[in-house]
Amino acid sequence: MSRSVVQRCCVCGHEARVESSKIISDKLKLLYCGCKDPTCGHTWVMNLEFSHTLSPSALKLPEELREKVKTVPPAQQQNLFGGVC
Repeated sequence: MSRSVVQRCCVCGHEARVESSKIISDKLKLLYCGCKDPTCGHTWVMNLEFSHTLSPSALKLPEELREKVKTVPPAQQQNLFGGVC
């Protein structure tokens, strides 16, 4: 199930759309937005920025360890790293 974030115009409160975007870095993207209300017409730029990690990527684990984790049933995999911060 996919979700989309609805942007609102900070001038009139109507729904807005992202017209285009520009990648600045792997952690920052500029979103060029426009109000859908033609009587308003406000346009602006928003920053979409990486903040922090909630759960580290398994890709950071050594390949040998990733292969071993695959042999453990999915229901038990999360218990393997319970004490890791």
